[in-house]
Amino acid sequence: MAYRHPDRRPGAYSPTLTLNGKVESPEFTQAAAPGFGRVARVPVREGQVVAKGTPLVVLDARDFQPKVEQARGAVDELEASIRSENLRHAADLDQLDQERKLLDFASADLARFERLQKENFYSQAAVDQSRANLSKQQITLRSRELTISDHAARLAQLQARLVQARANLDQARLAMERSRVTAPFAGYVAKVMVAEGDQVNTGQVLISLYPADALEVRAKIPANYQEELLALLAGGQHPGAVAKLGQATVKLRLERAAAAADTRGLDGFFRVVEGDPALRLGSLLTVELTRPPMADVVAIPYGAIYNNRVVYRVEAGRLAAVPVEVLGEQAGERPMLLVRGPLARGDRVMTTHLPNAVTGLKVEVAGQ
Repeated sequence: MAYRHPDRRPGAYSPTLTLNGKVESPEFTQAAAPGFGRVARVPVREGQVVAKGTPLVVLDARDFQPKVEQARGAVDELEASIRSENLRHAADLDQLDQERKLLDFASADLARFERLQKENFYSQAAVDQSRANLSKQQITLRSRELTISDHAARLAQLQARLVQARANLDQARLAMERSRVTAPFAGYVAKVMVAEGDQVNTGQVLISLYPADALEVRAKIPANYQEELLALLAGGQHPGAVAKLGQATVKLRLERAAAAADTRGLDGFFRVVEGDPALRLGSLLTVELTRPPMADVVAIPYGAIYNNRVVYRVEAGRLAAVPVEVLGEQAGERPMLLVRGPLARGDRVMTTHLPNAVTGLKVEVAGQ
């Protein structure tokens, strides 16, 4: 049986690396319920295109408005308590001088009554009553002074409670605001998890969406290509790539690589440079990544490679195994495999795949 072995000449080629990718979005958003409540309206459907600010899910405001009113009432009450405390403090300061004057009067009365009692003008009972009045006034003055001294602590306590109450009010208002879920950007509704009338709990996911202009493709980069591509990214280079979506071509660019690899390789993230309206989150694509041009590369048919590392050169009518490094593919109507190895111009490489190919096997070249 004869086999045809066309000439292959080494040259400079840009190999393409075929990867399996999946469309994702780093801005994929899930909106959750801010509190327990009932779904009042769901005005959108899955797959729908929405503009920024479009209502997506509306919860019943009656589940959130009472909490706002309660929180506002607590704030009003504490603000009134602070005003009352300041008025009381001002009154205490005003009455402090009066209390001190009354204490001086009581002390003078006691001294006078004690002197008159010694002269037998007043009874001992009258002196005792005067002494009791002095003690009462001393207690009243000390109480007033303590109340004044404690004003700062009481005011600080009320102000701290007011801060907490205002935070609760802000939280209640925010929950009220978030009970009406609107689109934070223009994009697609990915999934609707609730329907009108559903009861939802705090943190329950209601709807998910993603922006149409923030899609990227995640694809695994095999270990033997990671060093090369990481070096390109580190040098500010971003290799281009293409993917087929039906009859349309999606242009991509390698933007970054994951920080950690696994046994299957390293995740590469490709930005969509020129997309297609049919591109959707979760779509599976075959990505053709263009590597930098390489010298001394030979393009051969896929049938010429054995075990992904050997080709057979025809020497004097017999096969001779030649180890090669598979670099990638050459895109085109007839895809070719790009390899590098000890092949020279004019070498004849067997391109018809033989299951029993081995060094020394006698062959005939077709056409000779």
